[in-house]
Amino acid sequence: MIPTALLDHPANVDDLSGDKGFQWKFHCDLCGSGFDTTFIPSKSATSSRRLGFLSSGLSAMGTAVSGSGGGSGIYAASQGAGAASQFKGMSAAWHTEHDNSFQQAVNEAKVHFQRCPKCKKYVCPDDWNNEAGLCTTDAPSLTTETQATKAQVRVEQMQESVKGQKLYDGDSSDRATICPTCGKPAGAGKFCNSCGAPLGFRVCPKCQHQNPPTVNFCGECGGKLG
Repeated sequence: MIPTALLDHPANVDDLSGDKGFQWKFHCDLCGSGFDTTFIPSKSATSSRRLGFLSSGLSAMGTAVSGSGGGSGIYAASQGAGAASQFKGMSAAWHTEHDNSFQQAVNEAKVHFQRCPKCKKYVCPDDWNNEAGLCTTDAPSLTTETQATKAQVRVEQMQESVKGQKLYDGDSSDRATICPTCGKPAGAGKFCNSCGAPLGFRVCPKCQHQNPPTVNFCGECGGKLG
């Protein structure tokens, strides 16, 4: 029978164990942030290496001995068929250590997670509303929500303020006007700011053609400009 304590643990867990020892990473059910449990060296693996039965992987003898250790212990029962096949080649002694280490890891990890009584999820401190005793999904932090709302209002107010302003449209044609008489910037008036020459066209009284202010005869009909 599986101990009740092992049934009540975060479901999001990665098994980082290997032939040298045991370790797990438990994840927050909301944000996914992880907590690595303390690495526990495998005593059976250390003993086997001393006897020369284990090198970088499983030796032929180790594989034969592991036939009785198919991952049928507490950890495999609580995690399902996938866990049973993950370490299928390990020895029975290794699996016994694995189960005991898993129970220690669960007890260590539970200190770093809070179980929401409403949604039953395990969450990290960042996703826990201590005042309400619920996760932040079921009970968002009023302080956090207030600050977020204020920030959003400030953004909206800034946008409305900018919409009401008359902004420079990039038109610099007045500043780029060059006086035809002196060749310097003429400004935006009717007369050149540099030499005083008139900047308007001279309209021909005969054909109404607009001529530059510096000419005396119409460029269209040749008539004399007054």
